[in-house]
Amino acid sequence: MRWTPLIFFAILFSACTNPVNQQLPSVTILKQENIVESPPFASCHASTIVDIPGNRLLAAWFAGPHESHKEVLIYTAIHENGTWSQSQAVADGIINDTLRYPTWNPVLFRTQSGKLALFYKVGPNPREWWGDYKISNDEGKTWS
Repeated sequence: MRWTPLIFFAILFSACTNPVNQQLPSVTILKQENIVESPPFASCHASTIVDIPGNRLLAAWFAGPHESHKEVLIYTAIHENGTWSQSQAVADGIINDTLRYPTWNPVLFRTQSGKLALFYKVGPNPREWWGDYKISNDEGKTWS
């Protein structure tokens, strides 16, 4: 299903409310650090982060040769025991064997049932992109 940006963001922001007024976790950042020290990509942008059980963090961003290039992918990494894991590509814009689009603007979100959702855009440019998502049942190790 292709979503227009307005509908996609309306759904995302309506899901981000805290209707039961529960205590939300807090994260303290002690130092500034790079997630990827020697990146295999020329450019990256639009990072997002979420806490995961075990005093860990999961980050996502889009990266590739340059913004809007068809080889721009969504990457993730997990912060655990003071270090970031190797980054892994988790979403691409591959439609079929001959058609591929860049990915854009990831957003990580934990659902009320505890699953992780990764929302992102796919398309040649902001005027023509659509929303897509993946779900992780194992704290970001694998995605649907």
